[in-house]
Amino acid sequence: MVKNVKRTLISLALMIAMIISIIPKATVTAASSDYSHLVGNSDVKKPSVGGKLQVLDKNGIKTLCSEDGNPIQLRGMSTHGLQWFPQVINNNAFAALSNDWEANVIRLAMYVAEDGYASNPSVKQSVINGINYAIANDLYVIVDWHMINPGNPNNSVYSGAQSFFNEISDLYPNNKNIIYELCNEPNGYNGGVSNDAAGWAQVKAYAAPIVQLLRNKGNENLIIVGSPFWSQRPDLAADNPIDDKNTMYSVHFYSGTNPVSNVDSDRNNAMSNVRYALNHGVGVFATEWGTSLATGTTGPYLAKADAWLDFLNANNISWCNFSLCNKDEVASALNSSTSFDPGNDKVWSESELTLSGQYARARIKGLYYATPEDPKPIKPQPPLDFSSGFWDFNDGTTQGFGINADSPITAIMIQNANNALELRGLNTYGSNDLSEGNFWANARLSADVWGQSINIYGDTKLTMDVIAPSPTNVSIAAIPQSTSHGWANPARAVRVSANNFTAQSDGTYKAALTISLDDSPNFKTIAADSNDSTVRNMILFVGSSSDNISLDNIKFTK
Repeated sequence: MVKNVKRTLISLALMIAMIISIIPKATVTAASSDYSHLVGNSDVKKPSVGGKLQVLDKNGIKTLCSEDGNPIQLRGMSTHGLQWFPQVINNNAFAALSNDWEANVIRLAMYVAEDGYASNPSVKQSVINGINYAIANDLYVIVDWHMINPGNPNNSVYSGAQSFFNEISDLYPNNKNIIYELCNEPNGYNGGVSNDAAGWAQVKAYAAPIVQLLRNKGNENLIIVGSPFWSQRPDLAADNPIDDKNTMYSVHFYSGTNPVSNVDSDRNNAMSNVRYALNHGVGVFATEWGTSLATGTTGPYLAKADAWLDFLNANNISWCNFSLCNKDEVASALNSSTSFDPGNDKVWSESELTLSGQYARARIKGLYYATPEDPKPIKPQPPLDFSSGFWDFNDGTTQGFGINADSPITAIMIQNANNALELRGLNTYGSNDLSEGNFWANARLSADVWGQSINIYGDTKLTMDVIAPSPTNVSIAAIPQSTSHGWANPARAVRVSANNFTAQSDGTYKAALTISLDDSPNFKTIAADSNDSTVRNMILFVGSSSDNISLDNIKFTK
């Protein structure tokens, strides 16, 4: 009888265990369960297994493969600038990545300018030490010539590139662990390269001789080359690739800034550009991505990161999360009080990791993870009264304005306050880029539910009032849209500075901002088209150095 009771209890326990086993773990949420390529890491092989890397054609797609010809995916972390955070180069940290995180790659970000290698060549020793630790801990290692400002890799500050890669390849001839990343993020800053085929031609002119130098010395290592617009244009490389079978092209993205895409035709979208590159015969490697905005701040945007990583994993695209650092920013994997050296147990505890670090570790290992939903924007309101013929917001609504579906920042609040369009949380949530060219990083508004129209034939100016609690700096770019003229990139954002604001009787400050035809090519096209000069939507890119501003009296004039 006792045996029967035991058998009954055992059977009951087994049944309960089976039921529990088929119930989704508490760490799985709706956001993460929407994707089928986040769990598992069977193709994440160490150098001791994967051996020498090669780029092969698999089903018409250039794919990173191991020495035996099978697909391999690299997942791991990038350091921050080694001139600022050399402490990350220690054996325990590399062992933690290799063993506890199950990573198979580490990226060594050696800045060249910004107090880096060009003025402080001793940082090269941190790279060499990092390579040695990577080899000792069975990791592939990306040697990253981290150029970012100035944005042209041909700038004289980067003149030591060939001698640097020549020296590293002398120290580690044809070493299977090493990957060479020749230029981190070409861009338009400080005499940089343009975001087009001509800009890519400049990058290619820089990189091709280094590729040839390495190959002439017998180095068959994987080489990665960046592309214009902060390495978001691998499509340009696909149209004019370097003649080398073992070269791939990088994509960089930040989940709070770069939206996903299901098409390969949107040249303003980084994922779309990756799709184009894959479909046109070149391989892509995501050597840097983050869970925050591109500024490293705000977030983390983990639901958006899930969408990106599911895409990368599904297409066997390797990736490195930025960054393995304790800098006090959202994108860092370590808390600001956490030591770069995890200690003799070679493990950072969960409490020593940021939310971003916990997420990156889980995604490298291919574990289930409780992905919180990203903030949802407030729904826009159509106007109740638009009799003025411009956006005056006197009807108490947002007059159609809300967060655009492709906005990289969605957490700001948009509402009508004091008969103006109030934007709250701009600086806090990272919509604070004031430059002419990088307005893409800011919050994007659109009047999608406006339901009205304005004929702007012959108009030459788009003006608006900018209102703030105190003088501040604001940058705005605009794309008016008509039926047949849907999109042309703004030429630049227009800025008002703190000294442009004047005090108002209600205690606020106001400045006038004017966008010209030359600032907004789509405005210029619509205003000159007698057959289609009717604006039916408006897109605004708004950045501010303060949290809260309001826009009012948005109108077209002669």
